[in-house]
Amino acid sequence: MSRQFQVVIDCHAPDRMAAFWSAALGYRVDPVPDDYDNWMDYQIGQGFAANERVRFAAIHNPEGPERLCFLGVPESKTVKNRLHLDIQATFPDDSPARRIERVDTLVAELRGLGGTAQRTGRERGQYFVTMTDIEGNEFCVH
Repeated sequence: MSRQFQVVIDCHAPDRMAAFWSAALGYRVDPVPDDYDNWMDYQIGQGFAANERVRFAAIHNPEGPERLCFLGVPESKTVKNRLHLDIQATFPDDSPARRIERVDTLVAELRGLGGTAQRTGRERGQYFVTMTDIEGNEFCVH
């Protein structure tokens, strides 16, 4: 039996990371329940003990179960990611020129949101750009 899962990313600014990654993936930011202004107020309202409350935000695929959660932590990222996301900006029937155009368009959008292009690559017949998000986490756009 397979299991569903979510990817959790430690970060300083969960709301900013959720905004960045929702744009990168075409996901939606998880809404705060109607009676609350933010997730911290929700946790307080639900009676979470002070030592159990966390700063977080999450995004989800509007067409499936996939979800990313951004968990507020005090420490900064210090080393290269051991795991990274590859964002597929292209379609199987795209021409090589169209693939480059689609990748470069998404890269430009993500740079406008605070992402940084690190390197452009061509390997195994693929064109891709390695980037970092607003907190330095590596990912690739293919």
